[in-house]
Amino acid sequence: MELLNERQRFPFGLVCAVTIIISLGSFAAMHAANPGRSTVNKFYWYMARSSGFTSYWLLSLAVLLGVSTTSALWDKWKLRKLMTQMHQYAALLVLPFLFFHLWGLYQDTSVPFGVPELLIAFTAKYRPVYTGFGVLTLYGWVLLVVTSYIREKMPVKMWRTIHYSSFPMFILVTLHGLLTGTDSHRVWAVAVYLIPSMLFIVLVMKRLWPRSGLKVGQK
Repeated sequence: MELLNERQRFPFGLVCAVTIIISLGSFAAMHAANPGRSTVNKFYWYMARSSGFTSYWLLSLAVLLGVSTTSALWDKWKLRKLMTQMHQYAALLVLPFLFFHLWGLYQDTSVPFGVPELLIAFTAKYRPVYTGFGVLTLYGWVLLVVTSYIREKMPVKMWRTIHYSSFPMFILVTLHGLLTGTDSHRVWAVAVYLIPSMLFIVLVMKRLWPRSGLKVGQK
């Protein structure tokens, strides 16, 4: 992700503020209405579920646009700048929806998740390994976004290493979704993970292939 600029910081801050307001508003509304524990759990289960899928697609979009942009895929249509901006905004928007995902899991008591289980990898009672993949991705993505704000102050090699960690993060979060999600047995849910995964493989191969071809030609 390129260095984030001032024009991107205000909308990101606004989205974060709206996220907190919606979370607190939903909490207050549920307690004021007092509809019953099962209804509350169902509400937050839908929140965790929908925000999980949304954050996954935003993360996938950010990774796919990042790979395709650095592969010069958009240059012939003169869309590199636009795709770079979309890559940056998608990467930023992952974080608010991850918060919704964690908030929904915490509030839904049908499958209990305490704060330590949500924030410390591999400590959850529910499928600890694959849940831990999600926690690792959370911290990795926060680190990626934060370092994109301070890129000019970092060694280039260090920034690139952190940036390329988005590849294993994508793999981990895909496994997390497939192996912990309640909808993973459904065809449409498998497609949600399969389509970005196939595109990811194609774009990575497209990025690596010219390099290998160049080496062969040089020999």
